[in-house]
Amino acid sequence: MKTGAEANEGTEGLAAGEGRLLYSAYAILRRAFDQALAPRGITSAQASVLAFLDEVGHPITINQLARLLILESPSVTTMIDRLSERGLVERTGDPKDRRRTLVQLTEEGKRLQDSVREPGQQLYDELFDVLTDEDRQILRAILRKFRDENIAWLE
Repeated sequence: MKTGAEANEGTEGLAAGEGRLLYSAYAILRRAFDQALAPRGITSAQASVLAFLDEVGHPITINQLARLLILESPSVTTMIDRLSERGLVERTGDPKDRRRTLVQLTEEGKRLQDSVREPGQQLYDELFDVLTDEDRQILRAILRKFRDENIAWLE
């Protein structure tokens, strides 16, 4: 039996149905990761900040980090404040421009990031196990195309 959402997917136009499906998939991923990370005392959004800082590997501005995360700077600033209070990131002055502040992982932040990498991958594998390898490749290709063709909406 179809749920109410499934029944309406084919009747309200493609964009509305696809938008709801994308949002539902995002909500499932976010909730699963928030639940998995709760014992470590961070949210999935905060874990994303740590992951990006780790990946970049050098101090960057909050605006640069916000662009990487596709978030507004005030939201990222709030997350940086919380992560800084816990000693997971640190702010430093930009030696090239005293008006700018840089942010980077601390050793504690790096340890936490390293500790969530493998369990995070296991959770992704578990969630996406409902898809075949071919399904995953197709999904990646579709999402990449959607992102690349519509990225200008973020500017």
